[in-house]
Amino acid sequence: MSRLGNENTNNFKKHKVKVLGQSFEVALDFTEIGEKLDRAQHALDMQVWDDVQHYMPLDTGSLISDTNMLNATAEPGVVYCTPDMDSHPYAHYVYEGEVYVDPVTGKGAFYDPNYGFWSRPGVAKVPSGRQMVYSQPSAVSHWDEVATKNHKSEWINIVKRFLQ
Repeated sequence: MSRLGNENTNNFKKHKVKVLGQSFEVALDFTEIGEKLDRAQHALDMQVWDDVQHYMPLDTGSLISDTNMLNATAEPGVVYCTPDMDSHPYAHYVYEGEVYVDPVTGKGAFYDPNYGFWSRPGVAKVPSGRQMVYSQPSAVSHWDEVATKNHKSEWINIVKRFLQ
């Protein structure tokens, strides 16, 4: 099994059609085109995920790592671009690209050298209106949209190559 599922999923090539009538029989076998479609889908999924990662913030690597785990078990044609937002609330903040702060203190987080960064328990942060600055130069907010805008024609060409 590869990083984005098994390339031999037989998503399309399993389709065969047989129609029987009183005086005729028609059998259609889509195996050849189905195999091409399966390979094209796998290649596309892999390339989309590779391209999206280029625009994702990379601090500890957990955002990409956790999203990659989702993609490892995703169905063909599904590429996750963020981890589960409910399990990773920070993912929402970095995806939106806006600094969220404590509504009372106006701080994004508190820091203690013996503990690290922390926020007041039970306090929901609010948007500050300030843009987030990512440590990785290629990182942007809404990274999936940027990847699509920048790589859509390449993705189309990948599929075309597999269907020739």
